[in-house]
Amino acid sequence: MRNKDAFVYLWFDTKNRMFYLGSHKGTPDDSYTHSSSIMEKFTKTSIPSYMRRRILATGTHEEMIELENKLLDNRKEKCWDKYHNATVAFPPPPMYGEDNSNWKGGITKDMREYQREYELKYRKKNPEKQRKKQRKYREKNAEKVRERQREYYAKNAEKAREKKRERQREYYAKNAEKLREKKREYRAKKKAEKVNSVNLRRFMG
Repeated sequence: MRNKDAFVYLWFDTKNRMFYLGSHKGTPDDSYTHSSSIMEKFTKTSIPSYMRRRILATGTHEEMIELENKLLDNRKEKCWDKYHNATVAFPPPPMYGEDNSNWKGGITKDMREYQREYELKYRKKNPEKQRKKQRKYREKNAEKVRERQREYYAKNAEKAREKKRERQREYYAKNAEKLREKKREYRAKKKAEKVNSVNLRRFMG
């Protein structure tokens, strides 16, 4: 009997009319939900009422990875703007052996780790596409994004302040001469204004 240790799933975000397609090594009844970096996070016990999931297929891990990429490639050609997915790895890379891009001296990395690395590379190569997708998501979910930011800052107020101070220190360190020049220009401008004011008063007086 064939080992069915993985499945391909499809989430539908009814509120935003968006989909997310993925695969997972495990069973549909386990605690896994999704690995999207764009779609909102939630657990199996706190699935929002507007989220719907369908199991499209079950099979071996290798079969489901291959099927996932075939389906994503199909969606990319037809309706990619309706999907939260950030990348498509098609054709799928060899699962094992020296032809796999993650082959390291006889060891092939976990596929999930490979997908994360591939997604990071894709983002670096396609920054404008990523920005466009993020802008579109923020426009549709403006209030949700603001609420998340408020929650984050409330939980990480000191961390956020320290990051801000660190950015300021880095900026001052990198632009010290430019800032000193601006300061000199400002003082010279103020001095000139003062001189002009005195001269005007003398002239008028």
